[in-house]
Amino acid sequence: MTSYFSIDSLYLFNLKSSAIKLITALIFFVLACPFFLNAEELPEENLNTFSIYLENDYFAGEDGEYSSGLKLTWSSEIKDQYPKDIWPHRWLYPLVKYIPFEKYADRKKNITFALGQNIYTPEDIEAEDVVDKERPYAGITYLSLGFHSRLDRKMDSIEISLGLVGPSSYAEECQKAVHSVFDDIQPKGWDNQLNNEPILEIVYEHKKKIIQSGTTGGFGQDLIFNTGGGIGNALTYYNLGLAYRIGWNMPNDFGVFPIRPISSFNGSFDSKDPRHSKNNKIGIQLFASVEGRAVLYNIFLDGNTFTDSHSVDKKPVVSDLATGVNLSMGSAQLSAAYVLRSKEYETQEKAQQFGSINFSVSY
Repeated sequence: MTSYFSIDSLYLFNLKSSAIKLITALIFFVLACPFFLNAEELPEENLNTFSIYLENDYFAGEDGEYSSGLKLTWSSEIKDQYPKDIWPHRWLYPLVKYIPFEKYADRKKNITFALGQNIYTPEDIEAEDVVDKERPYAGITYLSLGFHSRLDRKMDSIEISLGLVGPSSYAEECQKAVHSVFDDIQPKGWDNQLNNEPILEIVYEHKKKIIQSGTTGGFGQDLIFNTGGGIGNALTYYNLGLAYRIGWNMPNDFGVFPIRPISSFNGSFDSKDPRHSKNNKIGIQLFASVEGRAVLYNIFLDGNTFTDSHSVDKKPVVSDLATGVNLSMGSAQLSAAYVLRSKEYETQEKAQQFGSINFSVSY
């Protein structure tokens, strides 16, 4: 008897069905969350925000390259000064005060704390030996401390990240556990992953709203310019990008970006933001962004900094194109995006696609 569906097609169907169920559950939670949090008790101005970022190439029906990303972020409320009672950020205040944008007294400030893990694999995850023309197996688990300073339509951010690349990141165990849950093919080449290496990253980014309307509710739009760069033994790069949003009840923030340095903060800045409303305002926006990065060093392609490991010849310029939708109700917000990333190394066969989901609650 002829089979009209291959095993791969059936697996992909089940996988996409699982993704649809996850997104549906998150949408339901967004709609229900404000009622559990009791919007009447939200303060008029200052809110903390907790965010969960989830990215996976499975959402786009692929497996390999940038395989998955998970990031948990807490953002403090916006005030005239950084909070004095939160560690370890307060240990860095004597250094942060020398940053040029910190000299402006009329800026609003907040901090972020993030815990995350990224996993990278070659396309051929069934090969036990090194796949010479494909990227090495690699994982990073990290902690990030962010300092954000805003003046009207501008925001400057600096972030310091500490992490581990290699077996100590536990990326192998995490990926195999997830593949076991979904009864997926187990990756067999993790014995060839990058060696253990501690990571230190310092990243700066400037964002500016070139266009902004509808900040008090109703129909609105904005165009956000971003530029910056990072230096460290994981990534050293310069980035430049634009993001456009249009929709109903626009959040007064700087948008939601795919997981990367300085993507941690998407909390509200003032009482104009719909998340401060006591009426559980519903908002929906469409967004699109494009970003280019000039990459000087990428440990996930160049290999370990201090020891020998598998590597590939990276491309000097990489770009991301993202498009998606943002849904909010009251203090809860859900964003889903499709991301197309250009080839990152010379022997990569095609550009990569992956899905990105962000869920946040302000309180």
